[in-house]
Amino acid sequence: MNIDIGPQSSSDSKFVRKCRLHQSKYRAEILYETYGFGPTKNSTKRYGNMLVDGEHTGSNFLTETAFQFAKQKALDKQINKFLTIDEYRLFNNMLSSMPMCFNLFADLRHMLLEDKKEVSRITKHLFSEIDWIESTNYINVEFIPIPIYEYTNDKSAFDAMIIVEDTDGKKGLISIETKYTDLLGCNSSSDAEVKNELLIKDKIYDEELTEGLRKKGYQQIHRNYLLTYLYAKRNKFNHFVNIVLSPREDHVSQQEIDEMKMHMLKNHDTIIKISLENFVDRGIDCGNKAIGKVMRDFHHRYLNF
Repeated sequence: MNIDIGPQSSSDSKFVRKCRLHQSKYRAEILYETYGFGPTKNSTKRYGNMLVDGEHTGSNFLTETAFQFAKQKALDKQINKFLTIDEYRLFNNMLSSMPMCFNLFADLRHMLLEDKKEVSRITKHLFSEIDWIESTNYINVEFIPIPIYEYTNDKSAFDAMIIVEDTDGKKGLISIETKYTDLLGCNSSSDAEVKNELLIKDKIYDEELTEGLRKKGYQQIHRNYLLTYLYAKRNKFNHFVNIVLSPREDHVSQQEIDEMKMHMLKNHDTIIKISLENFVDRGIDCGNKAIGKVMRDFHHRYLNF
């Protein structure tokens, strides 16, 4: 069966162009499906990375578990108005980091229901940079703490979050921002009063960055970190870390992390980047047949250029 890979975009950066082409080929050569409109539901252009009726086919997901969890999260918008899930993007845009996050964590979350010991072992292997993980208690995707006014008072959310315990039974939070072709550093927050008060009260950053954020607004990297900090503080967690999980070629995120660390007055080890490639390699070699297969399929879908 010969299916057209579909239109590409002349405005893509070198890396995005490579990813879009890869997703287009995957859709045509692996899924054997035609291409659709994008990047939004009302777009009039077609692209090779866009699926058709993905909300019914589940083709944007590697497993039925991930697909069903994504559908449940989409339904959750009916009871949580703060969820910012774009259903068309979730089910049809193969370049989106949102379905990618479900593909990374949905099956591990499901396994937690049956085998906490094994998921704890795998979690420690996946996040080998963190030395305070003993057991894994909870995994979620697209999680926004509510009521939002008790946190950063915006619609910032964790792409994924994991609650763990250390050897003494003290709880820790791992918040995860997943990136594929999109970058950190855009969409500054307009509602800043709560965050401004937090910076003054808790002395998180030095005066230079504090004043800069108060005057110019909060970029995504700051919102994600402050949400992680506040969620851990409000829930009395002894440990926390904010992780950016993105491709090795994403140098911008690492630069932003390094720059922010220069202005942090404490907790310098609570924000790190892990390359998507390293994370997936760890999953492939985790010693669990089911998760190893998910990660091999993930590599083929997203990283096997």
